[in-house]
Amino acid sequence: MDVAKALKELSEPQMRGEKITIIIERTARLAGLSYSRCYEIWYGRARRIEHTEVVRINDALKQKHAREARNELQELRLRLTRLETLLSISDPEFHRENLGALRDGLRRSR
Repeated sequence: MDVAKALKELSEPQMRGEKITIIIERTARLAGLSYSRCYEIWYGRARRIEHTEVVRINDALKQKHAREARNELQELRLRLTRLETLLSISDPEFHRENLGALRDGLRRSR
């Protein structure tokens, strides 16, 4: 596993114009590393990377992916709710089957 690459993935998204020191500082905090240790790994200068450091970085990355998945699911639920509203406003009788399917999908996703 490329640990530096994992750290950079953990640092995303980066704001435009954000200073690299701020990015590394934030990433170090997320991974449970010191700034200097994160800096060394980030730039490939670390002579050796401890197993515990790899585990911390992997755990932080898994947490980030889980958070992103929850956010995406919430966004999809919101979009489905908006679509249901639009369909019911335009012609509730015509879209009755579609609305039922949307409601079923929303119930199953919770």
